[in-house]
Amino acid sequence: MPLRVEAKVGQRDTRATNRRLVLQALFRSNGCSRADLTRMTGLAPATVSALVADLRDEGLAEELGRGPAKVGKPSQLVGLNTGSRNIICVDLSDSSVLRAAVIDLAGEIIHRVEREFLGVVGEAAVALTEEIIAEAISAAPARLLGIGVGTPGVVTPDGTVVEAVGFGWLNLDLAQGLHDRFGLAVGISNDANAAALAEYSYESISHNLMVIQMGSGVGAGIVLNGQQYYGESFAAGEIGHISVEDDGPQCSCGNRGCLETFVSAPLLNAAIASGEDPHQVMTAAGRRLGLALAAAVSVLDVHDIVVSGPGLPLPDELCRSALASLREHTLAGLGHSVNLRPSKLGGDTILLGAGVLVVSQELGVA
Repeated sequence: MPLRVEAKVGQRDTRATNRRLVLQALFRSNGCSRADLTRMTGLAPATVSALVADLRDEGLAEELGRGPAKVGKPSQLVGLNTGSRNIICVDLSDSSVLRAAVIDLAGEIIHRVEREFLGVVGEAAVALTEEIIAEAISAAPARLLGIGVGTPGVVTPDGTVVEAVGFGWLNLDLAQGLHDRFGLAVGISNDANAAALAEYSYESISHNLMVIQMGSGVGAGIVLNGQQYYGESFAAGEIGHISVEDDGPQCSCGNRGCLETFVSAPLLNAAIASGEDPHQVMTAAGRRLGLALAAAVSVLDVHDIVVSGPGLPLPDELCRSALASLREHTLAGLGHSVNLRPSKLGGDTILLGAGVLVVSQELGVA
């Protein structure tokens, strides 16, 4: 299913689809008239009015007063009631700190919770995750839409963690477990996929996007034609295990010279802390990242690439070096069309993406 509905399909549209269209238009605007919604969605004026009334009754839409006069009587504006629902979002990507937040429908963070997470694995990691969710729920001021979690590892769309080596999780149905514990809708995503959801919803103008998430490892979240791409075994985007040097260091996966043995955030920070020249460190890392990305770009023809990762040193320099390397290893016309930049969302990317996952699942919009 597309993450974002852009236009009605035809006579077979259902009321649910029309509702998604109106909601999506409200999500992407700061307030608009019913006539604006009619033009934006292609729906009949009577349909728009009825759907707006339903959304207002649910608390999801609100009247904003009259807009500026154009010709004739000023229009009554309607907007998304961003405070009507809260989402509990969890970021498990940092092996040392567990983060959670309460956010509203606009992606504004209302409350934060953090716990030390270093060395916590297995059932203890699940228990600590449940503990921080319970604390966040107690701080939520509005009705809860659901719980979203971004975690390392291979994750199925239904919320089963197939494998998360760092936590010792294997075939863990985390979504069902959290639903049973809290009685709320739950969405679970690989952390890089969550980062891609955040970038797609808040920053991207493209329907084709790759987000490189750099933490203790390196992964990619991929959106193709407005839909998140998981791959046959839900492991799409594992670029950290593309070999960039045949005789490089041995990786935890058993191979040698994998990308993440050179460019993970802890390794880069450690190299700089040891006295190595920061610019040389990031230039070398960028060359290897660009080499790995060249293969992905050549296969997928994605032009919009974002590098994300809290605590990543000199991200602009890393991206410049990576882009030069990518262009060196791809067809000229393809490589020179790529836009590769650091994320603008800061350290909250995965929290925001976990929120988008819930909004997409429960309201059908992004």
